[in-house]
Amino acid sequence: MDGELSLATALAASIGVSVATFWGLGGLVHYWFYVRRRDDAARWKLQPRRFLSPRWTRHAFLLGSFNLLMGSTIGGLFTWHVANGGASSLYFDPLERGVLWLPLSAILTYLLIDAGLYYSHRALHHRWVFRHVHRWHHRYTAPIVFTTTAVHPVEFLIFQAFVMLPALVLPVHWLVYVLVVAYTYFIGMVDHSGVKVRWPLPLHADNRFHDDHHVYVHCNFGHHTQLFDRLHRTRHEDAPARDGARAAEEGT
Repeated sequence: MDGELSLATALAASIGVSVATFWGLGGLVHYWFYVRRRDDAARWKLQPRRFLSPRWTRHAFLLGSFNLLMGSTIGGLFTWHVANGGASSLYFDPLERGVLWLPLSAILTYLLIDAGLYYSHRALHHRWVFRHVHRWHHRYTAPIVFTTTAVHPVEFLIFQAFVMLPALVLPVHWLVYVLVVAYTYFIGMVDHSGVKVRWPLPLHADNRFHDDHHVYVHCNFGHHTQLFDRLHRTRHEDAPARDGARAAEEGT
C-alpha cells in the first residue's frame, strides 16, 4: 500500500465504524422494534413472549460495548500493522492472483471463519468452559442486537482470533477480507436481533437457527451456515428436544 497510515487514523476509523454500527444501527433496530413495536411482538419477534428485563438490556449494551471497543482497537492496530508493511497474508493489487481468485478467496475466507467459529463454539460448551465463560452469553435467553458482542471477554478474543485467522494464513485481497468480516459482523447482528428476518441472506441459515441456540442451548453451533452442524449432526432437529433454560442454569 502506498504511503503510511498513522496509528491514530487506523484506530479512529476502526472504532468509529464499530461504534456507528453497534450504537447507531443497533440502537435504531432496538428502538424501532423493542420500544415502538413492543406491543406488536407476535408479528415480528422470534420469541414473542420473552423479553430481556431493562437491567439485562443495559447489561448487554455495556458488556457488548466494552468488547466492541476492545475488538475495534485490536482491529485498528492490525490495520495499522498491515498498512505499514507488517506481516500478513493480505495483498493489495487485485490482479496479483487473478480475477477468479477474488470470489474464490472470499468463499474460502467465509468458510474458514465459519469452521473456526463452529469448533470454538462447541468447545465453549464443554462443562467447565460453559460454566465459567460461555454461560455469560447464555444469560440472554431472548437475544437482542446488543447481545451480539455481549460475551465473556475471553470468548470475544477467541471469536476475534478466528475472524482474523484468514488474514494470516490465506492469500486474500484486503478489500475481500474486509467485506467478509463486515458480513460476518452483520450476520451476528441479524442472528441476535430477535427479529424475524424474512429476506434470505447469501450463504446463511435462517436467523431462527441461532435464536433456537439460545433456547435449546447445546445445538445449532454454526455462525454463518448450517454446514458443520449438518456434518456433525448438532442441529436441534438431530437430537431430542432439550430444556434450554435448565441446561443453561445447570451448565451441563
